[in-house]
Amino acid sequence: MFYLQLGAFSARDSAEEFRARIYRELGWLSDAIHVFAADGLYKLHLGPYRSADQARSVAQRIEGELNFRPVFVVR
Repeated sequence: MFYLQLGAFSARDSAEEFRARIYRELGWLSDAIHVFAADGLYKLHLGPYRSADQARSVAQRIEGELNFRPVFVVR
């Protein structure tokens, strides 16, 4: 599956706050943002997407609106 990683935080509260901010700032975003623990971090993954092209399209839109580029992840 294809995901976009929006951030990685050492504290779950920070990850949850960032997730809430993303939803506030991207009113068009209806995809689920999942917070999961891995390697001592809380990572925010958006998706899953059916194709890499679909994930890239969303990543470009996020970059255009928030001026940061999500990391493309396959898991």
